[in-house]
Amino acid sequence: MIDPTTARQLACDADLIPVVLGSRSEPLNVGRHKRLVTAGLRTAVIIRDRHCTFPGCDRPPQWCHAHHIHPWWAGGHTTLTNTALLCPRHHTIVHRDNLTAHATNHTVTWDLTPGRMTHHITHPRAA
Repeated sequence: MIDPTTARQLACDADLIPVVLGSRSEPLNVGRHKRLVTAGLRTAVIIRDRHCTFPGCDRPPQWCHAHHIHPWWAGGHTTLTNTALLCPRHHTIVHRDNLTAHATNHTVTWDLTPGRMTHHITHPRAA
């Protein structure tokens, strides 16, 4: 038996498609068809983020997870603007504290207000 926070984090990393392709035909937006980021999308996230995006952290991309900002379980898509690099420590903190961020094609900005993510989520069953 696991708590909901642990279940959400495990789901965030699990392998459970409209697809937008990059200039070399690599998938950059796989929408709701595919949960995990593709190699092409991960490359785009690494180019944009360069390291863990949590404020003050500089862990390299090879140590980081590709995190869905708007969670997959809550209807989030697998896109560049819904993905951010997080090292395992900060990935755990983001899930534990229900933190959220805003991402563009160029930046990721974290809102470190605890519980903020739950205020921005429309649960699929409630919609």
